[in-house]
Amino acid sequence: MMIESRESYAPRIEGGRFVVDPAINTVKSELHFGNQVVRCLARRPQRFDELLRIASRETPDREALKCQDESLDYRAFGDWADRIAHGLENAGIGVGDRVGVFLGNGLPFLIAMMGVVRRGAIAVPLSAKMSAAELAYVLNHCEAAALISETDLQSRMPSADEIPSVRKHWCVNSPEGRLGDLGEHFPGVKQPFPETGEEDDTILLFYTSGTTGRPKGACITNLNIVHSALQYAYGIDLQTNQRGLLAIPGSHISGFMALFINVLSSCGCTVILRRYDTTTVLRTLLEEHITFTVFVPAIYHLILMHPDFRPDQMGEWRTGIYGGGIMAPATVSRMSDLLPQLQLINAYGATETSSPVSIMPAWASRERPASIGLLVQCGEALIMDEAGVELPTGEIGELWIRGPMVVPRYWNDPAQTVANFKSGYWKTGDVVSMDAEGYLYIHDRKKDMINRGGYKIFSAEVENAALSIKGVMEAAAVAVPDDVMGERVCLCLRTEPGEDNEQHIRGELARLLADYKRPEFYIIGTEPLPRNANGKITKAPLVEAARQFVGQRQ
Repeated sequence: MMIESRESYAPRIEGGRFVVDPAINTVKSELHFGNQVVRCLARRPQRFDELLRIASRETPDREALKCQDESLDYRAFGDWADRIAHGLENAGIGVGDRVGVFLGNGLPFLIAMMGVVRRGAIAVPLSAKMSAAELAYVLNHCEAAALISETDLQSRMPSADEIPSVRKHWCVNSPEGRLGDLGEHFPGVKQPFPETGEEDDTILLFYTSGTTGRPKGACITNLNIVHSALQYAYGIDLQTNQRGLLAIPGSHISGFMALFINVLSSCGCTVILRRYDTTTVLRTLLEEHITFTVFVPAIYHLILMHPDFRPDQMGEWRTGIYGGGIMAPATVSRMSDLLPQLQLINAYGATETSSPVSIMPAWASRERPASIGLLVQCGEALIMDEAGVELPTGEIGELWIRGPMVVPRYWNDPAQTVANFKSGYWKTGDVVSMDAEGYLYIHDRKKDMINRGGYKIFSAEVENAALSIKGVMEAAAVAVPDDVMGERVCLCLRTEPGEDNEQHIRGELARLLADYKRPEFYIIGTEPLPRNANGKITKAPLVEAARQFVGQRQ
């Protein structure tokens, strides 16, 4: 089936969740992954690759991918997927073999990913920011049989001796994300590659960012991806022929699933930026008539503050998904005021959920700026205490999620699978609550909560308060150890030049926060806070910096 055009369809909400119109689809319980019963959408493609096959058949002449001044229509995109699939088969890469894709944002990255999937192998996207040691760990952990890389990244490639399972390595020249010499490695073929695989087959291995230890490989299946595409389409009223801007890494779950898969399922065009730059983003939004974006909240904030931002010229920008954190209410309000046609939609998910768990209806964002929205149609949620007992509505606990979008396991890691998956539910590590209407609210990551003399402080609450202050661009609240109170709050801020007055910021936070939540230490500068390749602030280096800072002052 094609993910239909629904020109008159609008998301329906019943019982605190999104509900699909029965005229479009229905839900039924099914057995998957050996022993899990999950709620599934009855009408769906059976394989992820069908999305590209459908687009190539139904809209062959429509622009599919564009990077710099080079573009492909869907006919050519499908042909390239066939070329990669045949090339892998001819090189002895079999169904289920892992293939590392170490390519930066560009045409070759998306072509390679779809070609590996079409072959029936398992694509393992690798961040272009990875070090040689990180690459070696992932390739060895998944026992990759092959690797597709690019010449621009060879300085960070491990040696062949360090990745012994890799028996075939294609290194392509793709300057600035163009096709380059990809065709020399994967020559054209006349016949299409046959369909292969089952719904429950793992076809992608996305490795987590490793903030709590070694990265874990989330086994993403056909069932997971197809449901992610459908639940996004139904939850955000995704119309056909979107023009999406891939400005975040395609090798991470948000870029690939929330941006590329959504655009592919609408038979639209993915416009690819080689690397993020706010000036380039603003220019591309206008020149490429972008309708759809997926950014972390900080990017929307940076757009608002940029001197090139011209809201009166951006009437075609209609949908802006954000995730990876709560958008500061002040940012939501200002974006809504300046771009009234833009639907800002908070979509909450993770690598282990292969994208959305909950979606915030755009019309409710201003009334509930701290909410991550309502559960998607097939999602099931529990809010659990430390003992694994479900809590009543309104109480705060850890979010557990089950559904067809939740991955069945971690690759080659039974201990972490047992620790993090319970009866089909994935333990998110996020501390949340749900109100009587079904809206979910994230209060913090369990590991980021600060305990000051027995009072639990949610770092996200402190950060959002700071971001509402004029001139504050980024904020991260971290704990520093204290012999008396256990922990105290240190607030790390990036401000605009000239907006670093600590006394002013202290005064504003005294007005916004209860006394026990107010930071006692401040590290303020104009340099960006550290972020991982997916755009999320990484707190480990900030914790160390805060400890050194506080130690020097005592």
